Amino acid sequence: MGPILIACLALAALTLVLPATPTYDPWAWILWGREITQLDLVTNGGPSWKPLPVMFTTVFALFGDDAAPLLWLWIARAGGFFSLVMAFRLARRVLTDLTRESNRPSKMTGVVGGVAAAAFLATTYNYARDAALGNSEPLLAGLALWAFERHLDGRRDHAFLLGFAVALLRPEAWPFIGLYGLWLLVKEPRMRLPVIVCGLLIPALWFLPEVWGSGDALRASTRANDPNPESAAFAEHPGLEVAYRFTTRTLWTIQATAAVGLLVALFGFFRFRTQRPALFLAAIGLAWLLVVCLMTELGYAGNQRYLIVTTAAICVLGGVGVARMFQGVRVGVERLSGSPRVGLAGAAGVLLLACLSLIPVIRDKADNTERVVEKLGYEASLWEELPGVIEKAGGRDGLVRCGGVYSGPFQTQMVAYALDLHGENIGTLQTPAPGVAFRTHTIPNGPLVAKITDDRFREVTSNRRWIVATAPRDDEIGDSCPAASPDAPRAPAKDYTPELVTIFP
Repeated sequence: MGPILIACLALAALTLVLPATPTYDPWAWILWGREITQLDLVTNGGPSWKPLPVMFTTVFALFGDDAAPLLWLWIARAGGFFSLVMAFRLARRVLTDLTRESNRPSKMTGVVGGVAAAAFLATTYNYARDAALGNSEPLLAGLALWAFERHLDGRRDHAFLLGFAVALLRPEAWPFIGLYGLWLLVKEPRMRLPVIVCGLLIPALWFLPEVWGSGDALRASTRANDPNPESAAFAEHPGLEVAYRFTTRTLWTIQATAAVGLLVALFGFFRFRTQRPALFLAAIGLAWLLVVCLMTELGYAGNQRYLIVTTAAICVLGGVGVARMFQGVRVGVERLSGSPRVGLAGAAGVLLLACLSLIPVIRDKADNTERVVEKLGYEASLWEELPGVIEKAGGRDGLVRCGGVYSGPFQTQMVAYALDLHGENIGTLQTPAPGVAFRTHTIPNGPLVAKITDDRFREVTSNRRWIVATAPRDDEIGDSCPAASPDAPRAPAKDYTPELVTIFP
């Protein structure tokens, strides 16, 4: 695995030559990492706590404010590449391990299944965007698939420790690692101490930092129970809504080929008692979906990215399904022609025709990729332009002296990081004077945020991404809070159309 990990890190490093920025949750982890090094952790005002990312960002904070965001993006994007490699490896592994010796697929069949699994995962809903913006779910998928592979290898110690890492990324993993740990206590006596230690560390690493940062061990749970308005949690039947959205956002080709892979595995199991790992993988994916559905019924957000383990499982099964169809055509043509070469050529031809039939889907994905790249470039430009507009407006110290600090709801952690404030110090919904407001468009054609609610705010300065408006205190004198001239336009009166970013001129 060493060369694979190094290659993924190298590829991720190369992506950083393009415009790059974290999104909302990763900005909070980066901010908290810096606060831990300053012994001043405040988690109020941010998203849910996640132990594993903050372990990284705490170390990265030692490399400076400019380097820390890029270092986390490096790890998150490497995790995205790694999960694709693991999808390839696991699909090929399931194919070669889980058939009778007399019916094992060729190496070519394994490669076809692995490539299909990796391609399916790479093109699933928002997967590339989540990896590019530093969300942890692509990394989680890689760790989960690696844990499954290690279990198949008989290295239950490695599988458990990788599962422990997964449990530090998402609470949905707790039931799985808990059951696996109980099984190890019985089956692997040498693992008893690690299982007990990790069993104690999981709640400690999730809850004790929240006690330090907010005084409430369950703040993350409370925060997760306050989802965005479009969340599945507000549907009439939240759990069913999660399942429905998953099926509608997962390509039909993935679902169809996964069904083929599952049906072949079921046949093999009932006929020959083989292919248990394929069924076990499907069971894990389904169980993860059910856990997310149940949590959504209890009021949690139920976002699509929370289903990453289910997504990874169905993509691997989809790759297995593609390979089984490839294998079936090859064997059939070979029997008719009596030539292995003709059989392979026939299977390759059918695969090519299948790919050609998917040209509309591929074209749509290509178009969507272009749109995603533009949006990623735009989001990166928000961070690139923020330090400049702060300096242009008079600097951090003067702006902080204005009073309250406000921004759009998805920019709070970025603005807090740039101004060296806690996330809870950035307001969003109400903007009463005195204060300073950082206004921008979250997406290129979206509304201008923060929405000003006090007409005493006046624009101080702007650049191609940000407008800075202030409403100084009545007793401000000298060079304290940067103030606009009395005849400057009121902040709500100005809007603008942001420029799109061309990453590849």
